[in-house]
Order: sequence, then C-alpha cells, then structure tokens
Amino acid sequence: MRVLTLGTGAGRPTLQRHTSATALEYEGETFLFDCGEATQLQLIRSPLKWGKLTAVFIGHLHGDHLYGLPGLLGTLSLGERQDLLQVFGPAGLKAYLRIHQETHSLWINYPLEVIEIESPGLIFETERYQVFCAPLSHLIPCWGYAFRERPRPGTFDEAKARELGIPEGPERMDLVRGRAVRLADGRVIEPETLVGPPRPGRSFAYCLDTRPCPEALQLAQGVDLLVHEATFGAEYRDEAHQWGHSCAEDAARAAREAGAKRLVLTHLSQRYTDPQSLLHEARTQFPATEVAEDLQAFFIP
Repeated sequence: MRVLTLGTGAGRPTLQRHTSATALEYEGETFLFDCGEATQLQLIRSPLKWGKLTAVFIGHLHGDHLYGLPGLLGTLSLGERQDLLQVFGPAGLKAYLRIHQETHSLWINYPLEVIEIESPGLIFETERYQVFCAPLSHLIPCWGYAFRERPRPGTFDEAKARELGIPEGPERMDLVRGRAVRLADGRVIEPETLVGPPRPGRSFAYCLDTRPCPEALQLAQGVDLLVHEATFGAEYRDEAHQWGHSCAEDAARAAREAGAKRLVLTHLSQRYTDPQSLLHEARTQFPATEVAEDLQAFFIP
C-alpha cells in the first residue's frame, strides 16, 4: 500500500510544488484524492498505473483542488478505458462537470458516475476495503476521507506447511482464507494449524482543507498514515483559522489526539520555500511527522 503526494502546495502552483493531489495505490488499484491543476503531468511523472484508476475523491470545490479533474476525465477517454470510474465530492460537482461537457466539449466514452455526498459515513466499499467521509471545517463545504482496509488474513506458516507436506497451490490459498483442506492421503488440515490470527487492516486519512475540528479527529482515528494540511506555521495561526486552514502544530495535535501512527504535512503556503520550520513545529507535538514533497512516496506495510 503506497501513498504518493502528487501536489503539495496551497492556492497556486510553484516550480517546487503543484496544487493538491494525492494518490493511493492498493493491490493494483489507484485512488485519487483531489485533482488540482497539472495532476495529469504529475501522474505521468509518477510510477502509478493511472489507467487503473478506481475512484476520485474531491474534498471541496476550490480550484486548487479541482481544476485538473475535467482534463483528467477527458484524457481517460483517449485510451481504451471500459471500467466504471466513480467520482465523489460535495454538492455542485455534477454541475461543474456538466458545464465543461456543455461548453468545452468534454468527451467521456466510458462509464462515469458522479456522486455528490450528502452525509458522513461509509460511501464506498468492496470485500477488501471501505472508504469513509466526514465534514471538515473550511470556508465552503468540504469533505475529508479515510481509506480502511478490512482485517487481513493471519500470517501463513510456510515452514510448517512444508513439514506437513502441503503442496503449493490452491490448498494453501484455501487455508489462508480460513477453509480446511483434505490432502491426497486423507488428512484434514484445519486453517488454525498454519494461519495466525487476523491482522488489522491498513488505513489512510486525508484531511484538507480544514481548521481544527472534531470530525477530522474521528475520521483519522488510529490510522497508519494521516495526510493533513499545514498551510501555515504557528506564527500565522489566527490567519490560518480565519481562512479555514491549519498550521503545522494543529496538524500534529490532530495526529496525536486521533492516535495516528504517522503524519504527513501537505498543502504548504508558497511563503515556506524551506519547510524545516513547519517540520520542527509539528515534531514538537508529534515526532512521527514528515513534510511531503511532490512525487514523494509513503509506504504502509
């Protein structure tokens, strides 16, 4: 499971930081959180197979989180995509894309479903994972998101399997999935013999744009990796909160109170050409903090 911060700047792009976009790669699927201007270029520069894009999650309708979406949807039509693409976001997202279709000849030739979120909670799931949303505290309606993998099978004891003479192949897969198997010699092997207890699923939360709010804490509860905005340093805390943003210390406090394991700061103001002051500020509250750079990868084992 890999998170790539494609765009880590706030408001407008710079030569060092593009506007907001973060991708999550999970077992052959790609999920995109926000889609600022030039996200396509960042995807091309990244190692992601973005033709396998499963869903896009838009936080709010400010341009630095959204302007890259029409172009991305149009480009996907130039390939041979046939799979459904779902796009989630706040009210107004359908109208925004419809205007592009009507005035800019935005052509989409694959199944596309745009879902405007009406209430917090579970919005997307498969047998392997779930995606939740919660309202954040910004100047306009804004949603944060959390990706949570369902519990994983326990660790398979390869050495004991060889000792018991269990052949490689479907028998071992059945055991991992919790099913007993009968071997050619008649022995029945129960999964508990070789498979440990279920392991917790991995998790990731994406919280921007927002000033400090309890909904972000609830959304990010216990996640392995929290990507949180840190538009300003603490010296601009009042200004940050006035404009619906967080400072680095706010993000670190949110990570600590939510019980997150790691914190990644993103959505940095252009005034911070060297983010070390933000990193130091956050680490005083939450040591397991990193400042994201464009195209940086963060792995969740």
